[in-house]
Amino acid sequence: MTENKEPKTIAIVGCGPRGLSALESLYAEAAKTNTIIYSLVFEKTAHPGASPVYDINQEDSNWLNVAERALDIQDREKIIFDTFSIPAFPTFQEWIGYSDEESNATDVDIFPLRSTMGMYLNERYKSIADVLLEKGLLTYIQGEVQAMYPDHHQVKIDVIGGQHFIADEAVLTIGHQPIELDEQLATWNEQVINMNTPVLFTQPYPITRILESKVITSQNTVGIRGFGLATIDLLRALSEGMGGIFKMKNESTREMEYISSGKEPKTIVPFSLDGLPSSPKPLNKKIDSLYVPTSKQLTDYKKSVTTAIDSAKILESTNFLIEAISPLIVDTYVANDMNAIAHELSKSDIKKIVESWLYDEDFKHALIIPTDIPAKEILQLFVGMATGHKAVSLDFCIGHVWRHCQPTMYKLLSFAPLSDELLADIIALDERLKRYSYGPPVDSLCQIIALEKAGKLTLDFVNDPDIKLTKNGWILSKNKKSVSVEIMINAVLPAPQILKVTSPLPKGLITSSKIEALHDTLGIRTQKNGITEFDNTEQSFPLAVLGRLAKGSLIGVDAIAECFGIRSEFWAEGVLKRIHQKNKQI
Repeated sequence: MTENKEPKTIAIVGCGPRGLSALESLYAEAAKTNTIIYSLVFEKTAHPGASPVYDINQEDSNWLNVAERALDIQDREKIIFDTFSIPAFPTFQEWIGYSDEESNATDVDIFPLRSTMGMYLNERYKSIADVLLEKGLLTYIQGEVQAMYPDHHQVKIDVIGGQHFIADEAVLTIGHQPIELDEQLATWNEQVINMNTPVLFTQPYPITRILESKVITSQNTVGIRGFGLATIDLLRALSEGMGGIFKMKNESTREMEYISSGKEPKTIVPFSLDGLPSSPKPLNKKIDSLYVPTSKQLTDYKKSVTTAIDSAKILESTNFLIEAISPLIVDTYVANDMNAIAHELSKSDIKKIVESWLYDEDFKHALIIPTDIPAKEILQLFVGMATGHKAVSLDFCIGHVWRHCQPTMYKLLSFAPLSDELLADIIALDERLKRYSYGPPVDSLCQIIALEKAGKLTLDFVNDPDIKLTKNGWILSKNKKSVSVEIMINAVLPAPQILKVTSPLPKGLITSSKIEALHDTLGIRTQKNGITEFDNTEQSFPLAVLGRLAKGSLIGVDAIAECFGIRSEFWAEGVLKRIHQKNKQI
């Protein structure tokens, strides 16, 4: 092994999937030149690699929203140094035993538990950490970092509890962070403290905490603020997790019956600002393949986007993205094997509809599911489309074509020379379409329908009800109906707005101007190699940021597959480059 003039210490703060990817990339890059590196790994949970999102002990009600066949987390190749090696580790599909060759295109897609993904990530971490620990190259600190600041061209790291560490560089790879409660939640939280009856949970996870509180009984009516993926997890936990059973009545349509245990809440009342349910993933590979772009279509899409970015014209709107994908969507919708809603429109007409709806979410057309019909009807329509039993609406098609183009879009747009305002607009458009592209399995929507039929859930108040908090609970009113709720669970997950984060470390870094927000609704400004970037060029801080808190510089930070790969590699290449440059100067 080549000896460093002065072995460097690199700190990885937060060891969920991104921290694990950073650790792997760091040593894979170091092995190319047999460079000794010491690493400090900080993680507040008990299972490094997994993170709270993929906690291995979480409820079985928490499912991934990506099917086994689509979980393309890359493997880790064997890392070879002169005197030792780090073993290879398989892809998630190999680890779980999935084989595309052995599967049938008409088999119902399997969506693993999030805890299963956690076990994979934790095992993957152990397989590299055990070797590094044995060689004295890694120190693992289970604890929460509360502060980081420059110290003579290094980084000083303070852990809650009093421990202090010094590193030559650090990378911040923390994921979901608590943010300031919005006005409604803050008001409720303040008022509930002085009341005896109402119970408010401001966070949906960990769901175990809610169940173990014992406050939810069969006599309660429970409100759920939000109608997205977290709500679906909660609905399963408050039904199947309390002994209820979802019985499959029809394998083809996925129709279910809910058999009550008598332990679940009397009624569950979800609600959101728009009351719109998420679109499910197609039932199987055969149906999903209808929305997959051909190689030529994807090449044309890439060319259109890159041409717009590279042109001398300053881009000021999302038009270039919409214009790039609309021809692809049109070709998909008019294809012979697409069971589209009957129409006599030309491709040009459909293209105008696609673009109008992408420009304006309130645009209405007969080919697009109306947003003002009951949520139950939308659920049934979505389920029918996803299982191949109903004609496909244009918005359903748009959303799922967009999903298959997302990985390409994320690669093309991350660190592209676009204005902060345009990046915010692009992310807002992508977030809007996540109602389709990040949707749950079909069975999740079928469970909602089954709970509603069983009288255990009501959708009467799902669309922006009037809400009044009294000493006995919340009263929700809509269309001359009302319901009293004793327990309220907030299931609206916060966006990564760095200026509103309340956890000590990122908040302290912002307050002390050690990191800078890209935009007031987005994350931290970073360079392509992850190093924090400042408008003030005199700022110098050896800190990089990868992942969710860099949203804005990075596009597409929420998918598990995005945690591994090129972004961590860019960072690791930069670390080794700086190490070698410093060694030459000594």
